[in-house]
Amino acid sequence: MSAKPKRTTFRIRLEEMLVSLRNDIGMGRYAPGDFLPSEHQLIEQFSLSKNSVRKGLEQLVEQGLVEKVPRIGTRVVQNAAAAAVTIRLGYFSTLLEHVNLMTLLNRFHRTYPGIVVQPVPLPSTRFASELADFLNAEPIDVVTVNNEMFETLLENGPALSQLEPLAPSGSLYPFLNRPFTEAGALYVQPFVFSPFVLAYNKVHFRETGLTAPDDSWTWDDVAAASKRLSSSRGHLGFYMHYLSINRWPLFLLQSGIRFGRSPEGRLAFDRDLLRTAAATGSSLLAAQNVASAYLSERDADAEALFAQQKVSMIVTSYFSINSLRETDLDYDIAPLPHSGEPATLMLAIGLAVNKQSGKKQAAKTFVDYCTGEEAQLFIRKTTLSLPSRKEAAEWSGPDGLNRPSRHEVYRDLAPTYRLYADMNIRYAELVRICAELKLYWAGLDDMDTVSRRIEETV
Repeated sequence: MSAKPKRTTFRIRLEEMLVSLRNDIGMGRYAPGDFLPSEHQLIEQFSLSKNSVRKGLEQLVEQGLVEKVPRIGTRVVQNAAAAAVTIRLGYFSTLLEHVNLMTLLNRFHRTYPGIVVQPVPLPSTRFASELADFLNAEPIDVVTVNNEMFETLLENGPALSQLEPLAPSGSLYPFLNRPFTEAGALYVQPFVFSPFVLAYNKVHFRETGLTAPDDSWTWDDVAAASKRLSSSRGHLGFYMHYLSINRWPLFLLQSGIRFGRSPEGRLAFDRDLLRTAAATGSSLLAAQNVASAYLSERDADAEALFAQQKVSMIVTSYFSINSLRETDLDYDIAPLPHSGEPATLMLAIGLAVNKQSGKKQAAKTFVDYCTGEEAQLFIRKTTLSLPSRKEAAEWSGPDGLNRPSRHEVYRDLAPTYRLYADMNIRYAELVRICAELKLYWAGLDDMDTVSRRIEETV
């Protein structure tokens, strides 16, 4: 089977057009009496068909924002945005796919026509350490925050003063509050989450005579299966983007290592446990074609290779397999292999309210909607991401997506969910350790040298 998409992205582009036009009206870029761009201009701008553009404009007419003027165009109606409150949402660009964000914003507006949400993409580099400055410089009312970012915010201390404490919801998975809680206060409302799992090509496994991975698999089992898959099919049996901060630390988590601090504030750790974690990555790398290290520059490259059937197994998340949801690829997922403690990293994304926002009530209304029944069930039915609301995540029924048959394995894995904070280490320190381990994996330094340098400089 191929991984060719079943459908085009016209629906996503239509939602983007609606959000863009609604924001322009709400922000006053089109005043009452002004005409929107012509249908031809909208067709060109959003790469849509004439019928799609007309359907979208009809929705704006139904919502009372515009009116059709025969043979002239589409006009913003008098006082269309006079009573609307506009809030700005700082969002991760990945949420466009992971939660169908634009469609979600349109659904919110239909429920709350008096609140316009203007999406603002967040900068992708070093954002966590610059959140306070960003929120002060930009009038952001609601911001998406993941657990990695929140851990970094804790390191910077004052940045937390930028976020409004929120009331925990009894309808969300309780364990999702832990990554976003400090000193007993919840600062980020959990929105969606995912553990890391192993995805595998079912056809490749059947043709090679291999049984499907299960919770007993170790990384040695992965290496052995990878060798058979590679030799029989002439491609990579297993692949991962090792240098990702969301990949190689998995070996650390499973080693059971916990970092301490020397009197000088340097990292102190069990060298044998670090050696074990580094050796796991080293053995997996050794089982691959050396040139394969050049195949990825970012996490998503592994998923792309998997979709092209160039790779039989990858370490991935529920977020990342959204790229497969509209394909014909015959695949499934399994618990993450382990050679020590059966642990997996949990990623969580939540919504926080800017403490300096002048529109807190509207901002909280939006956060409540996104974590409420309607929005959470929408995410469950239209994506492979896991909603934070328990009843939505555990909903079952046909949805037309290429969903793995073992989708619910995340429930069995819950006792193994871990955070970087569980190792008593900072995000910046993990980045520095990675730089040292690269030298070990490349054979340029031995483990004793790497360990000593980490102890002395990190």
